[in-house]
Amino acid sequence: MTKKLTLLILGLLFFQAAKAQKDTVITYFKNTGRIVNNKDSADYERMILPPDSSINKDLYRVYEFYPNGKYKSVATSLTGPGKLTFDGTNISYFKNGVRRTVIQFKNGNVEGDVTNYYPNGKLYNIIKVDYFESWYATFANGVEMIECRDSTGNVLAAKGRGHFILFDEDFKTIVQEGNISDGKKEGEWRGIIADSGRYICTFHKNILKSGVSYIRSGNSYPFKQFYIQPQFDGGAEGFHEFLRKNMIYPEFAKQHHLIGSVLVSLTIKTDGSVADIKLVKGNAPCLNEEALRVMRLSPMWSPEIQYGIPVAVKDYVVSIDF
Repeated sequence: MTKKLTLLILGLLFFQAAKAQKDTVITYFKNTGRIVNNKDSADYERMILPPDSSINKDLYRVYEFYPNGKYKSVATSLTGPGKLTFDGTNISYFKNGVRRTVIQFKNGNVEGDVTNYYPNGKLYNIIKVDYFESWYATFANGVEMIECRDSTGNVLAAKGRGHFILFDEDFKTIVQEGNISDGKKEGEWRGIIADSGRYICTFHKNILKSGVSYIRSGNSYPFKQFYIQPQFDGGAEGFHEFLRKNMIYPEFAKQHHLIGSVLVSLTIKTDGSVADIKLVKGNAPCLNEEALRVMRLSPMWSPEIQYGIPVAVKDYVVSIDF
């Protein structure tokens, strides 16, 4: 009887392990977030395991691994493969195995402090955020800066006051630094702009008041917004008016009652001129040809502006509706 019971228990354990393995989903990613088909071309691997009733029957277990086999992150989610809804402790790691960030989530929202560390394991900073996505890159109005230290452990800011430094992803270069008061940027801040130059700006309670960028050519550019997206003169209404005046509904499309959208990409140069007009997602050939024709008639746009500097934008996509 004991032998039969033991075999039954082992059989159940084997069945549960086999089922968990069957329900495990593994996906390979590039650092950009793009999914790739095989492990060899991936920057990291994500493994999602189904809920374990012995731990928590409601939470999926989410593990990410670097190519060297070390953890990239460990988390739990209320939802499975697809769009994850983090819940509980989310820990990310450097490639050397040292923890990088510790975040508490509740039903997909950040709850409490976000704690960041240096690659040597020392405390880097503690912040509070209203939302998770892109907070690190922008440190926008939704971020409260609480504490900051240098890589040796010296305290630079505490209880929302002092000097705050922000490094790039590799912790090789300080990309922003300045003073904080009550957890918000206050006074002069300095930073670098990729490989093109540097900027100096003034904040009051995290609100940008003014700034000036200096590029290596020697030119300077004043700004009051960090980013302005490219825009057709008159905005969306102006673009629709341009299409209404210039687009010709093809005769073949009329006869065959063809309707739909055509997606076209273009490059908007620093002077606002348009180039490299290409079909992204087509429809009927006659509609595709007309969409390309009318976009070749496009007047100048307002270019994208970053830190006051005009920037060329490639593969900007517009929809032409028939």
